[in-house]
Amino acid sequence: MTDFKRRLRAGETVALVNADHACAGLVAFVSRLGVDAIMLDAEQGNPSFENIEDMTRAARLHGASALVRIPSVEPWTIERYLMRDVDGLVIPRLDSARQAQAAIADIRYVVPREFDAKAIVVQIESAKAVAELDDFLALPEVDCFFIGAVDLAKSMGYAGDYRQPAVMDVMVQVLARIRAAGRAAGFLVKDHDLQAWQARGATMLYTHINDFIEMGLRQWNTLAGLARSNRHTTFHPRKGETA
Repeated sequence: MTDFKRRLRAGETVALVNADHACAGLVAFVSRLGVDAIMLDAEQGNPSFENIEDMTRAARLHGASALVRIPSVEPWTIERYLMRDVDGLVIPRLDSARQAQAAIADIRYVVPREFDAKAIVVQIESAKAVAELDDFLALPEVDCFFIGAVDLAKSMGYAGDYRQPAVMDVMVQVLARIRAAGRAAGFLVKDHDLQAWQARGATMLYTHINDFIEMGLRQWNTLAGLARSNRHTTFHPRKGETA
C-alpha cells in the first residue's frame, strides 16, 4: 500500500496535483517539492501510454504516487492503463454505484495480487451520482470520493458554474455526507478557497500544476512591482476543474 492510499484511508489531508503537461521532468520536479500524488490526466489531458510510464517512474523516484484519470470506464480501458503499473486510478463519468462496482471488479481482475495496494478514487460529478450517493458510500474498496464541481454544475443546468448557490449547497451537503460516513472526500481547491473547503471536511485537496505556476507568477509580479492585466476576468470553468 502506498503512503498516499494509507493516508487517504486514515482521513489525513493529502494533495493530489494534476500534472497538466505530459512531461516526466516536470513531474519529477513537483514530486521533489513534497506533493503526495500526481494525477496523470488521460481523460482531459494528452499523455501517451509511454508518457504515463515515464511520469509514473518520475513520481515514484521522488516519493509521490502516480494515479491516472482514465478517459472512460470500459474494461479494456481500465486494463490498458493499469498495465502501465500506476499506483491507482481516478474514475470519472459515473452516474451509478453499479458502474463504480463494475469498474472495481475490473480493477481486481487486472491486478488481483496488487489490488489492495492500488488507490481507487471515484468521482461524484453528476446529479444522478448524488442521488445514489449512499450506494456509492457502501462500496468499501473506494479510497476517496472526489466531488467534480464543474460537471456537477453542468448536470444541474448551470453550464459548469459551480459558484451558483444551488450547486454550492449540494456540494457542501455531499461533502458532509461523505465525511459523516467516515470516508475521504476530495475537492478542487484554489488558493482563495482551500482553507474553506478543508474546514468543510475535504481531505484530498486537488489542484493543477498550472495553478501553482499562476500563483507563483502573481507573487513574482507583486514582488517585482510589475502591473499585469488579468486576462481571465470572466468565469470560464476549465473541464480540468471537474475534479
